[in-house]
Amino acid sequence: MVPLEWAARAAGHEVRVASAPSLVEAITASGLPAVSVGSAVDLGREARRSRDLVAWHDHDRWPAGWPVQPELLDEKRLGLLAALGRRQFALAGNMLDDLVAFARDWRPDLVVHDAVSYAGPVVASVLGVPNISHLWGSPGLQRLEMKGLGDEPQDGYVQLYERFGAPVRTWPQAWVDPCPPLMGFGAVESVRTMQYVPYNGPGAMPDRLLDRPRRPRVCVTWGATTARLLGAEMADLLRQAVEAVAALPVEVVLTTTADQRELLDDLPPSVRTEVSVPLHMLLPTCTAVVHHGGAGTTLTAARLGLPQLTVTRRPEPTLNGERQASTGAGIHLTYGELSRAADPVKEIREQVARLLDDPSYRDAALRLADDMRRVPPPAEIVTALEGVARR
Repeated sequence: MVPLEWAARAAGHEVRVASAPSLVEAITASGLPAVSVGSAVDLGREARRSRDLVAWHDHDRWPAGWPVQPELLDEKRLGLLAALGRRQFALAGNMLDDLVAFARDWRPDLVVHDAVSYAGPVVASVLGVPNISHLWGSPGLQRLEMKGLGDEPQDGYVQLYERFGAPVRTWPQAWVDPCPPLMGFGAVESVRTMQYVPYNGPGAMPDRLLDRPRRPRVCVTWGATTARLLGAEMADLLRQAVEAVAALPVEVVLTTTADQRELLDDLPPSVRTEVSVPLHMLLPTCTAVVHHGGAGTTLTAARLGLPQLTVTRRPEPTLNGERQASTGAGIHLTYGELSRAADPVKEIREQVARLLDDPSYRDAALRLADDMRRVPPPAEIVTALEGVARR
């Protein structure tokens, strides 16, 4: 959401970014003004405590296109989505009192919120102003607030509005979607596609990355969120990926956080580790990327025209990997498929070698990058949002 927030400020608008205390540092590091609401919540602990959410990290492929065809999902998977919705309602409820108090004082003309941050539409309803739902780059709307992704809201969602006597909103005035058209499921009414502009956190460009590599440079990264949720369990798969790529005639760059690096122990001596370097600084000198399928990583690599190997564990990153691979620009494996392979490290190595040796992946990746650049940038979306606020 950061590029749209920057664009709104650059257009002369007042912007405040309200979230839980744990995100205040990330917000201010982006150069935006933060408002702390509610109390800290440990998402990893909450996920581990919920028996309904245990299967979120251990699955094979869900039916292709499930966000637009929820009837393909069985009761177990529908129950999992309902449990995720309940978790998000609890997070929203935790911050709503503070958020409503702030909003009544500050009086925004428009509320833009993450698609599953349900405090946003509630506070907009309380104030009687429009709300815009900002998707996160994964294909499809994935409306967790609705029973079975259908037309009837979950009880927990309705209760958030009842606390303040506000009308329930089941559809925003508009959606903003940074998912490129080639990876999506087709146009949807009220959804405005926005050009994805990479924001991967602040950081300084290491001098050693300025020189062009003598061999193909392959980036391996596994995302900060996955590490927070899975801890040491994530490290095993990341270590396998690093070892697989290190055996190829390439330069391997592992970009990670300091906490992740501690979990990995010793790595092959040829692996270069970069701690907390923003991906959009590192990837322009790379030939391919191996990662976990997070939307930020997937779209940053796509914007820069890089072939990708994704190995995913959760349904949402699996969607990213499947749809990116469907463009011809990558290869996708699930954790379940890889764990059943006779030699997971060899399997990863062979798939990365395919990306490097077959020029069709690079050609498709460049087409996907071109598709992304044809979409209106955040500055144009701000103009559209101004119209929504005026109406």
